[in-house]
Amino acid sequence: MASLFPKATGNIRVLDPGAGIGSLSCALAERIVSEKWDVDSISVDAYEIDKAIVGQLRENLTGCFNGEQCNVNVINGDFLSATATAVSNGNSPGYTHVIMNPPYKKIRTASREREATKSFGLETVNLYTAFMGAAIVSTVDGGYIVAIVPRSFCNGVYYKPFREFLLERCTIERIHLFDSRNTAFKDESVLQENIIIMMRKNVSQGDVLLTYSKDGSLKGIQSRRVPFSAIVNPSDQEKYINIPPYEEIKSSNALDRMLSSLKDIGIQASTGAVVDFRAKNELRMNYETGAIPLLYPVHFKGGRVRWPVESKRPNAIMRTDATAKLFLPRGYYVVVKRFSAKEEKRRLVASIVTPDDFTSKEIAFENHLNVFMQGKRGLDKHMAHGLTVWLNTTWLDGKFRLFSGHTQVNATDLRNLPYPTAEQLSNMGRMLEVEREWSQETFDKIAMEVANGK
Repeated sequence: MASLFPKATGNIRVLDPGAGIGSLSCALAERIVSEKWDVDSISVDAYEIDKAIVGQLRENLTGCFNGEQCNVNVINGDFLSATATAVSNGNSPGYTHVIMNPPYKKIRTASREREATKSFGLETVNLYTAFMGAAIVSTVDGGYIVAIVPRSFCNGVYYKPFREFLLERCTIERIHLFDSRNTAFKDESVLQENIIIMMRKNVSQGDVLLTYSKDGSLKGIQSRRVPFSAIVNPSDQEKYINIPPYEEIKSSNALDRMLSSLKDIGIQASTGAVVDFRAKNELRMNYETGAIPLLYPVHFKGGRVRWPVESKRPNAIMRTDATAKLFLPRGYYVVVKRFSAKEEKRRLVASIVTPDDFTSKEIAFENHLNVFMQGKRGLDKHMAHGLTVWLNTTWLDGKFRLFSGHTQVNATDLRNLPYPTAEQLSNMGRMLEVEREWSQETFDKIAMEVANGK
């Protein structure tokens, strides 16, 4: 992380929020000393809230940043509160270099942390993005920010305000992707990919340097430079931050020309309406008179419905005045599981529901499923089969992984993916309907043939 900063001159002001024992700041100090940077002065502000390690932090930083031109300031206090106070007073520390490994923890709506971030114009849901936002407002124009953080801010509706905040104030200079979740953050149970990101305050955006390593050892680093439009699509209203995999080869692949949206083709994606713990008195392990079939992820295998099944999950839900609004008419639907493991071969796994799967007039979907429909009813038969093809393609799964590094597949994410036209989906569907065996090869072959106009 310290090696990412370009060599600097003049007066350097370093910020290390959530400094711990000062490992990051000391790494930067070692680089400045070893490379003999021609600086006039250095000052370091290191924030650490844990009193037990403040003494060690001060000792480490004083030892690394020695010399008359260096001023070390260890603050045993809350970085967010300090930033909020500075902003309220119209002050900015004007840091030239920020190096940070911020804390990772969800923050409540009615919390001190949320109030602090509001003071500098940011709404966010986690401490690490709150710290990144506070660092941005504390940095001088042209200054650099290097942070090691989870990748979850790159997509999803909850982090959209933060993405907008970041992209309005900073350029993205470089991103390093760790391909394993459990190395850089192995002590914190962070179940998502980690990145190191280098940003620069209020300068013109250029190309982005991407580097990759399997784990925290940083062995075998690979790199590529891409245009910013490959990272953030200019037409994407959600401002998703995509990180193309190293293996991705730019080509004129016909699938790359699939640019329709769900809205364009008249399809909606939403989460299943049944939240089981809220309707536990109406759930039934077995189907009975007055009940409606209830579908969980466990009810799907090989792209098709298996119902009922013996498992810990119910197979039905009673129809009452309270539950009636949760049901959909029997028809063609496509479902995608909301949760998957990064280690699974595919992140997107789609299955089809057909009218022949049930005899009841209505069916219900549990909240751990994303459901594709048209206006609170089923899809056209050919469109449903075509959507099953498309969502199961290797190509689309790769596109999804560009912006999603965590284990959840949200309806918002699905809406943000590219889709074929309605006609192309219907053509894919007709081809799938005559296939007796469904496989990855089948889905990929059909999608490619339709994309190439065959």
